[in-house]
Amino acid sequence: MFEMQFAKIWWTDFGCSLRFHDGGKELSAWPHHTSDYNLISHRCGYGYDVLSYCREHEFAHLFVEQELYERPSRVLKALSLGSMLGCEEASYEEMMAQQFQRFLRAGERPMIGGVQWDRLKYEALCMLDKIEIVKGTEAA
Repeated sequence: MFEMQFAKIWWTDFGCSLRFHDGGKELSAWPHHTSDYNLISHRCGYGYDVLSYCREHEFAHLFVEQELYERPSRVLKALSLGSMLGCEEASYEEMMAQQFQRFLRAGERPMIGGVQWDRLKYEALCMLDKIEIVKGTEAA
């Protein structure tokens, strides 16, 4: 389990789980074994390792929103409260999470100035190394 600013996240045998510090239900994610999911995993630099892609995708939602905007992931927070953001609202964060993953694992550097991308990559990789596997679906 790893404590981030707005949530804790942990790996499971099947994927990952997370819970926001200020409430909401525990969320779990697992890979989808479809051609589209495999394509995204490849494009983001994970190859056929869809488990790692899945785990790091949820982390990327939390990390990007925390580091760039000092807020919790709006997509995951809405899900934890039993609702969903509209497609227009959610698509921005989804693209940011995937682009950050492409930077982490495929080396595709974002072409956006004013952001310390190398520092963010270093910090994200350090955090990812600290996330533990918790057996089952519930964390202590």
